[in-house]
Amino acid sequence: MTNKPLTHAGCVVYRNDEDRVRFLVISSSTGEHWVLPKGHIDPGETSETTALRELEEETGVLGEIIRPLSIQSFIMNGRDVVIQYFLVRMTGSKEAMENRKLLWEELKVAREKLSFIEGKQALKDTVDSKVLRI
Repeated sequence: MTNKPLTHAGCVVYRNDEDRVRFLVISSSTGEHWVLPKGHIDPGETSETTALRELEEETGVLGEIIRPLSIQSFIMNGRDVVIQYFLVRMTGSKEAMENRKLLWEELKVAREKLSFIEGKQALKDTVDSKVLRI
């Protein structure tokens, strides 16, 4: 946890496929990494609005926030990043604005795919919250 103001918001997105919970992992904007959907909070925007907006823009996935997860803090390109994650249930989809690769994976594979510790921690927080039966 940090006392610094939030700069970003993101989501751990899940859906149920044939009685299995699958999590969304996407390619980074450069295509070099696997990440969770997230982005910068625009002025006047809430972290919840940012998380859902970024999810829709990056993936075309629509969702509803189930609950807040952890706040992660790290340095990226010399700048402090403070990101609030949310657990999001997929409710639909449309065409994405960005050209990202999307993977829907079971927990173990999703955790292994994620490139960065902050994403792995957000996924762990989902399981620790016991909101989902996995």
